[in-house]
Amino acid sequence: MVESRNTSHQAGQQFGRQAAHYAVSTGVHAHSEGLDALETFASSRTYSVAVDVATGAGFTAFALAPYTGHMFATDIVQGMLTQAENLAKERKLNNIEFAFVEAEQMPFRDGSLDLVSCRQAAHHFYDLPKALIEVSRVLRTDGDFLLSDSCAPEPTQVADWMNDIQLRRDATHVKDRTVTEWYSMLGDVGLKVVECKLTIVNLEFNDWVRRSATPIEKLGGLREDFMTAHEDIREAFQITVKDRDIFFNWPVIVLKATK
Repeated sequence: MVESRNTSHQAGQQFGRQAAHYAVSTGVHAHSEGLDALETFASSRTYSVAVDVATGAGFTAFALAPYTGHMFATDIVQGMLTQAENLAKERKLNNIEFAFVEAEQMPFRDGSLDLVSCRQAAHHFYDLPKALIEVSRVLRTDGDFLLSDSCAPEPTQVADWMNDIQLRRDATHVKDRTVTEWYSMLGDVGLKVVECKLTIVNLEFNDWVRRSATPIEKLGGLREDFMTAHEDIREAFQITVKDRDIFFNWPVIVLKATK
């Protein structure tokens, strides 16, 4: 348990240092097919009280706020919450409240929420099964969980390569799960997937490592692994080299699960 706490603290420090970069990140965080899909999933109903877990700079909370009476945008990084609150004021969003909340220990009553959302963060959670238990606990019956996250391909060797690369780039990475793992874990906590979309997020190596402040001594090895990746790896992630940069994509799972 102490090790888990250290992992959470490490993530807080890491994202606190990089908060400003995420606030101005456009392609990955402010706009994406995953975010569009989450908004589509949410638009079929109106939610009274919602929580966006690990909100970062707030882009998911902003997109879903029109479909909620009151949105709690939560994170474990005060710098991220500050950035999100400033952006919300700029956008004149008045139904969002910001709070320091850990995914694995949410301070909400049982069955008190209509919607929980989480985008591009679950692979950082130090105890994802515990976080999902919390999601199920705080949702009322017929409440929805909206998720978007990077997703590992099913072949074990490809998933292992992706997770190794992710961890070396960012020490706060825990694990990208496969579609099969997501369905299993959600089912274990009483959440049924009712809608699911698979998409990708396009990435550029130089920007990717800049946002995570990857230690300079690790950059050479990461570049080399992309450049020399086996054909099945290159195909899975569409790795190409152009203009002194490496272009690739990560698979993304976007889903709606109902309690």
